Amino acid sequence: MTGAPSLRRACQPVLLTALALAFLGGCGSRKHPVVGKVVFKDGKPLDGGMVVLSPLDPDNHVGARGYIQPNGTFELSSEKPQDGVWEGRYQVLVKPPSRGKGEDDPQSNLPVIDPRYTRFETSGLEVEVKPDKNEVTIEVDRPAPKNGRP
Repeated sequence: MTGAPSLRRACQPVLLTALALAFLGGCGSRKHPVVGKVVFKDGKPLDGGMVVLSPLDPDNHVGARGYIQPNGTFELSSEKPQDGVWEGRYQVLVKPPSRGKGEDDPQSNLPVIDPRYTRFETSGLEVEVKPDKNEVTIEVDRPAPKNGRP
C-alpha cells in the first residue's frame, strides 16, 4: 500500500483546519463575571444567604451560585470560586441566611424573606448573563405579616 502515507499527508491540513475551527468556535462561549447585591424593597441589604442560578437555555447545563455577604453583595461562580457564569438566561432563587441560634430558638423558624424567592418556580426572578461584566441587583420582599406580627 504505497498510497496510504500520501493520503494521510493530504488529509493533515484538512484535519488541522477542522480542529482549529472547533477550538475557535468555542471561544464565544466563555464565562463572564457576575456580581450583584440582594436588597429589600426599602433598599436595606439582605445579610447572608445564597443566590443560585438555574439555566433556562437548553444548550446550557451549568448553573451558578454565590454567597451573600453581610452587606448584601455576592459574586457568582459556576464550577470553582471566581470562575464566572456561562452566557445565557437563568432563573434565580435566593436562599436566606439561617436565623436564630438553634432549633430551640423561636426566631429560627421565622422567614427572613418572602418564601416565594426560595424556589425557582415561584421566585419570578431571572437574569441574563452577557459578554463582559454583569452587575445585578435582586430585590426581595420581606415575609408577609401573620396575625398582625411583622
